[in-house]
Amino acid sequence: MVSIITCTMREEFMDNVFANYERQIGEDKELIIILNRGTMDFKRWEEKASGYRNVNIYQLGEEYTLGDCLNFAIDQSKYDYIAKFDDDDYYGAAYIIRSIEGFKKPDVSIVGKNSFYMYIKSKRALILANDKEHTYTDWVAGATLVVKKEVFSKVKFRSRNIAEDAFFIEDCKLYGFKMYSTDRFDFTALRRDPNEHTWQVSDEVLLNWGQLVAYTDDFESIVSTNA
Repeated sequence: MVSIITCTMREEFMDNVFANYERQIGEDKELIIILNRGTMDFKRWEEKASGYRNVNIYQLGEEYTLGDCLNFAIDQSKYDYIAKFDDDDYYGAAYIIRSIEGFKKPDVSIVGKNSFYMYIKSKRALILANDKEHTYTDWVAGATLVVKKEVFSKVKFRSRNIAEDAFFIEDCKLYGFKMYSTDRFDFTALRRDPNEHTWQVSDEVLLNWGQLVAYTDDFESIVSTNA
């Protein structure tokens, strides 16, 4: 069914990467991990992978961009759908199966979330970004991309370390590929230290940017469905 691809340069998110994969409902899945730094402990990741089904790990040096790593992972994949998982976010158990439902809409080649939750750890705040669900769209969050593998015969990720997903979406639109936004559930962008993120804005700005849902220590129970 689906090949989940994750590229990472951060040892500290290893448990999160495997937890997101293991959590997904369904047996027809594989996880392809690209370690994008030559000094990362490949053996440690390999030992961790031995406890899971259908996990393959590759290591590419820093001379390879994030876009390069994503393309490499896609080349190693065996299923008809490619799901891009970020190493530091939360993907609920029903994330994949509910995403695949989006492909039942006519002519859809890309599924993702225009509307999504974000959890700001320092504030214990769960916010909702955007309000565009169950509709065709011209944008989805890069961390929520699920793509028919056939798309990659025409469009690749650009060789970039920043905004590679945004450029991929724009390139797909040029080819006329249709995109569909599912619902807000089963995914949360996790905001830890603002300095660790590409989007360099303060937590206070984010609070004002999104719609406050709750102050909580248990965001998973709010964002997750039972499929």
